[in-house]
Amino acid sequence: MNLRFLLFLVALPMSLSAQNTIGGVKISVPEEEVKRQSQFLMAERERLLNHHDKALELYKKFTYDHPTVDAGWYGLARSYTASRDLPAAIEAIGKAVTLAPGNEWYAVYQADLFEKVGRIGDAVSVYEGLVKRFSETPEFYEQLAYLSLKNEEPKRALKALDKLEDLIGLTEEIAFKRHVIFVGLGDMKKAAAEYKKLADAFPYELKYRLELAAFYDKIGDKAGARATYEEVLRREPNNTAARMALTSGKEETDATKLAAFKPLFDDPAVSIDEKVKALMPFFTKLNTPEGAALRQPILELGALLEKHHADDAKAWSLSGDLFYHSDMPGEALIRYQRCIQLNPTVFAVWDNLLGLQLAQGRFDEMFTSAEKAIDAFPNQPKAYWYYGVAANIKGRSDDALNQLEQGLLMTANNTTLRLDMVDQVGLALMGKKDYSGAISRYEKSLTKGGDQHPGILEHLGDALSLSGQAAQAIEYWKKANTIRRSKILEEKISSGKL
Repeated sequence: MNLRFLLFLVALPMSLSAQNTIGGVKISVPEEEVKRQSQFLMAERERLLNHHDKALELYKKFTYDHPTVDAGWYGLARSYTASRDLPAAIEAIGKAVTLAPGNEWYAVYQADLFEKVGRIGDAVSVYEGLVKRFSETPEFYEQLAYLSLKNEEPKRALKALDKLEDLIGLTEEIAFKRHVIFVGLGDMKKAAAEYKKLADAFPYELKYRLELAAFYDKIGDKAGARATYEEVLRREPNNTAARMALTSGKEETDATKLAAFKPLFDDPAVSIDEKVKALMPFFTKLNTPEGAALRQPILELGALLEKHHADDAKAWSLSGDLFYHSDMPGEALIRYQRCIQLNPTVFAVWDNLLGLQLAQGRFDEMFTSAEKAIDAFPNQPKAYWYYGVAANIKGRSDDALNQLEQGLLMTANNTTLRLDMVDQVGLALMGKKDYSGAISRYEKSLTKGGDQHPGILEHLGDALSLSGQAAQAIEYWKKANTIRRSKILEEKISSGKL
C-alpha cells in the first residue's frame, strides 16, 4: 500500500472529529468508534512498515480493548508470525476464526500456520471445512489433496483430486498427481489408467501416449508398451521415440538391438536425445566380460552420433563416455575436449577431462585445463584440487597453495575431498621446504579423518623424515601401508628414509 495513502487513512478518522456526511445528511460517528478505527489503523500501519515489535504491542492492546473484533486477532496473528512466535499466532488466528467462521481467508491462514508447525491433520480438517463451504473454489481442493498426501492419507487425496476434476475437468496436473499416488499405493493398473485417460482425452498430444508406453515398459507390460507405441506410429509414422522403442523392444539380444539401432542412428532426423536414451542401458555392460563383444557396434553408433550431430556437445560427451568405458582413454580425451569447446558449462565433462589428463600424466595440459575450469566454475572445489595437484607436480608450490586454500573453504560438506585437499596442501608446503608447516597441517587433520587417509599418512611420514624424525616417519609409513599397500612405502619402511 502507498505510504502516503496509508498515513492519510490513519489521519482521516481524527480529522472527521466524530462526524461524517453521507448523501448530504450529517451522520454522527461515536467518538469511541473513531478511536477504535484509528487504533486499528495505527497497528496495521506498523505491521505494513515491518515494524513488527511495535505492531505486536499495538495489536495486543487493540485486542485487549476490543476482543470481539475479528480483524484485530487476524492482525495480531500475522504480527506473531512475523515475530516467529507461531504457537501464539495459532492461538490468535483461532480467535479470529471463532469470531468470523464465514471468512475463508482466516481459515486459510490458520491452515498455513498448522502446516508450518507440523499439525498437518489439523490443516487437513480446515480444508475439509473449506471445500464444503466453498465447493466451487479449485484451489481449496488442490491444497486439500496436497495436505492429505503430506499427512499420509492418499485415498483422501485421490478423493479431493476427483472432486477437482469434476469441477474443472481433466488436466495433466490432476492425472499426473493421481498417477504418482497410485504408483505409491502399488496399483500399477490404475496408475497406467491415468496416462490412458490423458491420452484418450487429448489424442493429438502424443506425449501422453508415449508416457503411457514408457510406463507399460517400466512395469514389464511389453505387450501394452508395443501396442501403445504402434498406436503412436499410426498417428505419426515418423515419431522417433516410438521408432526407437519398437526397434529396441523386438530384438532378443544386445547385439541384435545394437544392429537394429544403426539405421536410426544414421538418420539425422532422429533426435539425439532419443539416441542417447537408447544407448544408456549399455554403458554398464561395456566393462563386463560379455561387453567386449558389444564394444565395436556401440562405438560405431557413437561415430554416427558424431557424424550427424557434430555441433551438439551431447554427441561428443556421449562418445567420450563410450570410449572411456571401452578403456580407450586417449580417444575419450579428444572427445571431451571437443565437447567443452562446444559447451563449457557442464562441470562433469571437465571432471572427466581432468581425471584422464591426471591418469595419463599430461600435467601441463591438466594445469591449463584446471585453470580454465576454475574460471568457469569458481564454486567447484574439485577444480582447485586438480589445479593444486598439477601445480605441485610442476613445482609451482605457491600457486598450488593459493588455490588449494581457496578450494578448502568450499569442502566443509565433502570430507573425502577436504582430506585430498589437505594432502596436497602439505605437499605444497614441503615443496617450499616448510616441513614443520606440513607436519602441523597433517597432524591437525588426523582427528578429522586424516588418520584413515593413506596419502596424508604417507606424506606426514615424508615430512617427518625430511625434518630428521625417522622413527616417527616409519610409524606413519606403516600406517599408510596398512591402508594402501605399495612397493614405494615398503621401500621407505625398510630403508628408514625417503
